[in-house]
Amino acid sequence: MKKGKKAGLAVLLAATLLCACGQQPAPGNREANSSSASAFATQNEPAQADAGAVVEQLRERYGLDEARLSAFEVVRASLAEPSEWNAWPRLEEYLTEEGLTWRGWLEADAARQLFVAELRVKYTPETAVCGPQYNDGIWTVLVQMEPADGAFAVGESMVAAIDEAPAPTSPDAAALGLTDDQWAMVDHQLAALVGCGVWRDYDSPSQWTQEEFTLWLALRAKDWPGTEDALSESDVLRMAQADFSPENAAWNSMDLRLQESGLLTDGRLDLPDAPQASASMEECTVEYRREAAQLPVADEYAAMTEPEELVATVTIGADAPVRMEYRFGLIPEGVGPVARPWLKQVRLLAE
Repeated sequence: MKKGKKAGLAVLLAATLLCACGQQPAPGNREANSSSASAFATQNEPAQADAGAVVEQLRERYGLDEARLSAFEVVRASLAEPSEWNAWPRLEEYLTEEGLTWRGWLEADAARQLFVAELRVKYTPETAVCGPQYNDGIWTVLVQMEPADGAFAVGESMVAAIDEAPAPTSPDAAALGLTDDQWAMVDHQLAALVGCGVWRDYDSPSQWTQEEFTLWLALRAKDWPGTEDALSESDVLRMAQADFSPENAAWNSMDLRLQESGLLTDGRLDLPDAPQASASMEECTVEYRREAAQLPVADEYAAMTEPEELVATVTIGADAPVRMEYRFGLIPEGVGPVARPWLKQVRLLAE
């Protein structure tokens, strides 16, 4: 399978996670204001306009969290008629300041409205490794709407339910027999591996220089939440373990070769403000294939890894191209916090 790389995955849509009643989150979408006419299923024109206004207010009020979410889709969003309120038992819960239940608040003024949105939320695989605060899936979000200056103002909100819904597998992932998480993560991994400029044979980052390792960390940190400025040693170990080891137990250990290499330092590692990648994946061509595993896995981790490997052949540059082969083991779903690839071996291919 051959794929011309673009700037990472088409990392779909950003999301808003808001904390409201009971400190519960609700997503919002920064692009909803411009696309509300097509994105929201509503019963009439006034409701359609209100839906766009709600999402826009949520976006402006609570901000975005792009680092933790890879997918955010509006499944349904509209104002709910009173005849529909019985569908949400949580309306019987009390508001913290009003002394009323949600239903009581709505019934106290006929002009008040209930806004309901169903959203599909999907975390990045790196966020899953770090431990997301909330579950992904189909979120049903309830929002209070109150008339204000000729429009509706957003009041409190709550997540009424989070239902499991497997994300549709991308065609590229399906063609290779990968999960969406595996496909997203290998894309992120290759961007950092190629970008750090280690275009030679190696079996572990312990064989890199300190400069190469630091550049890899800076590039890889772009896809890790909470690592924008500096990395603690536990951050470094978690990132290295996720990308170079089948281990899924304690996320603060790594291959002994890396720990003894001198590349890991105590304290916090400051990252360069604008790391310059040696090559951009936009300039590369990648060919993928699946084949039976050629490289053994330590006995204690053998059951955690699929019996096949993912091989990515990357052609870097055009005038004097460099061809690299990256061989990944695959952690399947249900073994650790996330299905993921991990790098087993890298080889420089002869022309």
